Amino acid sequence: MVNAYSPAWFDIFLKTIPPDQTAAEVAFLRRHLPLPDYARLLDVCCGPGRHALPLAAHGYAVTGLDRDLGMLAQAASAAPAAWVAGDMRALPLADGCFDAVMCLWQSFGYFDAATNEGTLRQMAAKLRPGGRLLLDVYHRGFFAQPAQQGPRTWQRNGQAVTVTQGLTGDRWQVQLAYGNGGGDQFAWQLYEPDELCQLAARLGLTPLLVCANFEEEVPASATLPRMQLLFIRG
Repeated sequence: MVNAYSPAWFDIFLKTIPPDQTAAEVAFLRRHLPLPDYARLLDVCCGPGRHALPLAAHGYAVTGLDRDLGMLAQAASAAPAAWVAGDMRALPLADGCFDAVMCLWQSFGYFDAATNEGTLRQMAAKLRPGGRLLLDVYHRGFFAQPAQQGPRTWQRNGQAVTVTQGLTGDRWQVQLAYGNGGGDQFAWQLYEPDELCQLAARLGLTPLLVCANFEEEVPASATLPRMQLLFIRG
């Protein structure tokens, strides 16, 4: 199944993220979703709670949503919180009940354009007036470069990973083959910053910040793979 993350992916990629990187990302989130105004927080596609758990420890009332029951169980074993099994295309939560919604680590854009827009609309609807939405996504301009296309093999967490990837139109497709067997497939609709801001505006979201590297002073650009976009509802 495309965009269903295997246990091997979590071991190879997620568990090897340095703690100081997570700490910097959480600090960024706290700066732009400050307590007490943004205490009620929804983390869409929360996984094992890499961001949700430290935010809960800082006093946020976090609801983490994911379709992967194994990852939710892992998060629940680390700390009690509102861990919800669900699909981001049909969020099983009441509208207007959150101060902030976040969807991080390129978890937005899995579907076709209409479904992605519908998913973003649902996230916006969960916000109270004045609530904030934060997305962390890939920058299409970076992945459109010839250097990012085609196959390559490299080492990660002690094993070889062969990556075959390419951009067709606005769809970024990735196949991973692991040296010890198995693999994963992913596909996303990627955006330029202005495109995503225009889409958000149609849904009643106004941009407050567009940056990269979870650093306010670093502008989003085609020289960097990821960008962060902060919106306010209304």
